[in-house]
Amino acid sequence: MTLPSRRPITRSDQVASDTPRSRGRPPSLSEDDIVTAALRLTREVGLENLSMRALARALGVPPMTIYHYVTSKVSLHALVVDHILRDIAVPEADEASWEVRLIRLLTDARRVFAEHPGVSSRLGDPGTTEGTRLAEGVLAIFAEGGFSPDAAVICFATLFTFMTGQIDLDAMADAIVSRAPTSTLEGVTRSTRFSRDELFELGCHAVIEGLKQTLLLEDRGGA
Repeated sequence: MTLPSRRPITRSDQVASDTPRSRGRPPSLSEDDIVTAALRLTREVGLENLSMRALARALGVPPMTIYHYVTSKVSLHALVVDHILRDIAVPEADEASWEVRLIRLLTDARRVFAEHPGVSSRLGDPGTTEGTRLAEGVLAIFAEGGFSPDAAVICFATLFTFMTGQIDLDAMADAIVSRAPTSTLEGVTRSTRFSRDELFELGCHAVIEGLKQTLLLEDRGGA
């Protein structure tokens, strides 16, 4: 019996055998997958602790896979902030008075920021289109109330400081254990007839009235 002749091994065969086999394409992700996982991590650890590596671990992919969708940590944070801020509505002009609409916006913002630690401090970051939308919405409401452009900016900064301070107080109050002494802030507020939400609204009214008395009168020459 004649055995079949064997083909000589060529250089191309050797190269092919030496080339490592591909392990397959990276897992396919979508922007929704990225955002959903990033939002979950933001709620758990805060925006400042959201990293590309932590996000990759949460999604079960290599870190370099994330870079195919988001180019940097800064871009990732901007993407997350934009998605979060979309939940905050700017009330339309025909819905109510400018004061009522402003308080509605602040109440909505407080709810959203409380759910996502660290986001409120990034509202003014460049690259967040939703942050720009909200800032312009607030300034427009103040303009409708009769404030000059410069005064409206001061009003915005004042109310933003009040709101973020309230968010910090909410977080502190939630961390207080039931056996804490009544001399704590939470103990004092519980002794009033108002809930924290009602106290926040009361504070908004007080700040707005103070701004009206201070800046509107100043713009009108102290009339």
